[in-house]
Amino acid sequence: MTGRLLARVGRLAWGATLVAGAIGVLRQRSEAGRVRRGELASDGPDGARPPTQPHPPLAALAAAWVPAAPRTLAGQLAATAWAAPLTTVGLGVALLSGARPRWDATRRCLLATGVGGASGAALRLVGAGANTVGQVVLCRDAWPSDALLDHEAVHVRQAERLGPLLVPAYLWWNALHGYRDNPLEHAARRGARLTGPTSRGSEPE
Repeated sequence: MTGRLLARVGRLAWGATLVAGAIGVLRQRSEAGRVRRGELASDGPDGARPPTQPHPPLAALAAAWVPAAPRTLAGQLAATAWAAPLTTVGLGVALLSGARPRWDATRRCLLATGVGGASGAALRLVGAGANTVGQVVLCRDAWPSDALLDHEAVHVRQAERLGPLLVPAYLWWNALHGYRDNPLEHAARRGARLTGPTSRGSEPE
């Protein structure tokens, strides 16, 4: 009885999370349209705009959280293993999109540029230049800017810390706050600013 109840609760939770994801996509697409029409200013990958409404305590902590890459071999192996389910999906998406991921030693992640197919179409749909799945960064442009890559590298670090839990956290915050005010996006913009041009790699903008 308890097992069936837990299974039902789990299905309801994931169903609600999928609905939250759909709401988040609609909000993100609406925000992108308003940016194109000039109704909203673009945040850019390293913008410093504060949230439209103050974040509640947990979201505020997430917005200020910029985890560093693990330094020890044990930490790197643990992070890779914890993010592996998402990274596997990211690799599959990259290959299906016609891109060949390569290792970015500066940001310690796999980078796939010039992605097309369904992934590229999805990015265009929501007005995004890139997204990150596990330790794989998927970029629409062949030569993404350093600021964008630094932004996405923060999402890689988030995936290494949260693993599969990143998915429901991101989707729910996207639904509740919208993409622009998603605390994990605020953290990524903050991380891109903290990295700064002097610490960035040599990928041309």
